Amino acid sequence: MRIIKQTTKRKKFYRALAEKDLYPMLLEMGNSKRNIDAFQKKRLLQSLFLMAIFLFFSTLLTQWLYLVMIVGAFLFYKIQYKNIRSKYTTWRFQRHLQFSQFTRLLIPYLKQSKGQVSLYSIFSKLMQRLDDEQDRSSLYRLMSEMSSRPNDIQPFIDYANRSSGTDMSVLFMSTIFDFQQSTFDTSVIDELGRISSEELISGIDEIITFKLKRFIFFPTKIVMSSFVIVLGFAIAMLIANLSTINL
Repeated sequence: MRIIKQTTKRKKFYRALAEKDLYPMLLEMGNSKRNIDAFQKKRLLQSLFLMAIFLFFSTLLTQWLYLVMIVGAFLFYKIQYKNIRSKYTTWRFQRHLQFSQFTRLLIPYLKQSKGQVSLYSIFSKLMQRLDDEQDRSSLYRLMSEMSSRPNDIQPFIDYANRSSGTDMSVLFMSTIFDFQQSTFDTSVIDELGRISSEELISGIDEIITFKLKRFIFFPTKIVMSSFVIVLGFAIAMLIANLSTINL
């Protein structure tokens, strides 16, 4: 019992030191809390280990390394968080593109059916054309919830949030729910098709912009890398000169 309490306290400690959105991001990406706790523990230990290395060299060389120790450990800790944010942004963007592709596959089925085929049957056919396993599992979950809660819109909203999480995805799935409940108006499907096309084009534009930004900032990164080397050399020379003056 005591061991369990100690483990719980450690987990609370790790989570208290984590950024506010770290756990939600990693959970949304499919990681378990146990794995996230292990990542956060490893992240803290690596930062402390780096701090210990600087502390050791500061006792041998100069006390100026104490400041480097604190700044270096903090930056190392934050860099790992920024890497997670970057991966999360890329993941969310890819999920949104997958949802856009889903809408492009769904609309022809809806127009062809003209409200004469159940949405469950359409989803069943569509699931076979989805390449991503996560998308198939999510759609299967929606179909199961449709059977158990036929008059509830929440499963459709949950599917939109799992797939993309954008306002467009929620609007799209809400409209699909209304369509299968009452309207059967194909003009609604035409409007959804237009929205889906605009979102897909917008997604392609975002990809192009993202690629261009990486290309534009590449020379800047090279210059900054050179600056770090020069700065390190300057600090080393300063430390050497201070040591000579002290002598």
